[in-house]
Amino acid sequence: MNDVRAVYWGGDERLATALAEYADRAGEWPGLPPIDPFPITIIVTRSEARFDSLTRRRLPGWAGAAAFPRANTIVLRIDGDPFPTLRHELAHLMLARVAPRVPLWFAEGYAARAAGEWSGLDALSVNWELARGRAPTFAQLDRELRAGPSSAHAAYALAMAAVLYLERLGGDRGLRPLIDHLAEAPDFETAARQTYLTSVETIESQWRGDLRKRYGWLLLVSSFTAFWSLVGLVVGIVWWQRRRRDRVRRAALDEGWVVPPGPDGSA
Repeated sequence: MNDVRAVYWGGDERLATALAEYADRAGEWPGLPPIDPFPITIIVTRSEARFDSLTRRRLPGWAGAAAFPRANTIVLRIDGDPFPTLRHELAHLMLARVAPRVPLWFAEGYAARAAGEWSGLDALSVNWELARGRAPTFAQLDRELRAGPSSAHAAYALAMAAVLYLERLGGDRGLRPLIDHLAEAPDFETAARQTYLTSVETIESQWRGDLRKRYGWLLLVSSFTAFWSLVGLVVGIVWWQRRRRDRVRRAALDEGWVVPPGPDGSA
């Protein structure tokens, strides 16, 4: 059990206590070995100005929480249900205790995976990015995680998809082999080579291919839609040309046509 301390402002004593208790019994973390207890401080605030001050305005405006592994501290701005957010930030602290040298996309993807954040909306977000022709590189994910809210949301979903892919590569042991190597290796590239016997560049290429296979159904639907739209356009053009041709033919037949008089002499 960790020694969890909560810092809060007036009126949030019960919530801060509940958050501290939640952090104390957070349970196991995917792929991580048992971690010795360590002190954790959770700072709880509802004030955006106070949050910005506590985080020294280093975070994008849409961020509502931050983890500082060196200080074992989490700053949490209350906005909606804080417990999933707290677990996400706790995952950052836990991962940093074992593997402090990881790229941003892996750290955020791991935290999202550990917090169980994957949802149908994330799958749709990934599909939408693929439909736009975007299967980003890991370096692009790092940049987009620091971008505006719309780009960052898609980047979080893609980073989580990348970590889930690495977890599948680990088979029954999941992320544990990679994290064991990350604990000893000087960088992510070395740990990846030791774990998967190939380079990060190759893993990235294979992951991007896996993305298209696993989450590319919107791209497929878009392709079918485009195909049938093209078919409809061709059929429409043919129908219009045929009507135009038939109209010309009818005009030619009508030219000089005289209706014979009836039996009573009427036209």
